[in-house]
Amino acid sequence: MTIVQYPNGDKIEGVQSRVKMWNKNENFLARMQHVEFASFGNTLIGKDNLDFTGFLGGNGQFVRKQSIIDCGRWDGFAVTEDLNLAIKIILKGGKIRYCGECAVYQEAVTTWKAFFRQRVRWAIGNFETLFVYLPQIIRAKIPIGKKYNILEHISFYSFNLLISFGFVITILNAISWFIFNGATVIRMEAPFIVGILSMFAFFPGILLALSRDRPTALEYVKDLVKYYIYCFHLIPLFFITMITMLTRKERKWSKTEHNGGEQ
Repeated sequence: MTIVQYPNGDKIEGVQSRVKMWNKNENFLARMQHVEFASFGNTLIGKDNLDFTGFLGGNGQFVRKQSIIDCGRWDGFAVTEDLNLAIKIILKGGKIRYCGECAVYQEAVTTWKAFFRQRVRWAIGNFETLFVYLPQIIRAKIPIGKKYNILEHISFYSFNLLISFGFVITILNAISWFIFNGATVIRMEAPFIVGILSMFAFFPGILLALSRDRPTALEYVKDLVKYYIYCFHLIPLFFITMITMLTRKERKWSKTEHNGGEQ
């Protein structure tokens, strides 16, 4: 009943609930997806508290039937049709809330092959939504804050490529500084600064996400290091996504593999 109360507000057309991984302890990859979704959920709670509109994504989404009809129904051509619908709702003046009190459970993918297959589809959906709707977002008669919120959300993979690139340069230069007495390998100040700033911005959100499971101090540190390493998948993901978008001959929805892992 908690989530049903959310659409009662003015112009609230949909609600997205928190998503958790029921098989989070199966392996490294499943555990990191659990941490990732927890961190993302905390961010969306903060945005919802600031009255920013949320977005629909995957499981746990609830949308008014009339809103779907008014927006031209589901777009079967879109790779991520839920994100596509969310943008159309917002551009028409509607709002989507995020309900952090309720959660749905889903199975995290447990192999890197299935993981990249899933994430490439998500990334392509984000890029295509950005390319298709950018002119409409710019021209839309909505507050500038909402425009920024939309662009920030659908540019997620682009921003994270820059951040990950900055991380790589930061680490290489740090290693070089210790080994070669202050020398740097790559003199690129902008990515280096992005890496440093992102590192400081990265840890508070992840620390908060990890604290939800009440881990021991050792588990806390281990998961923090593991998640930091996990985030580097964004670099190959970006290039795989670009190659896929440039070389694919037909639009094909890649279904995520599920095999019923252990809790």
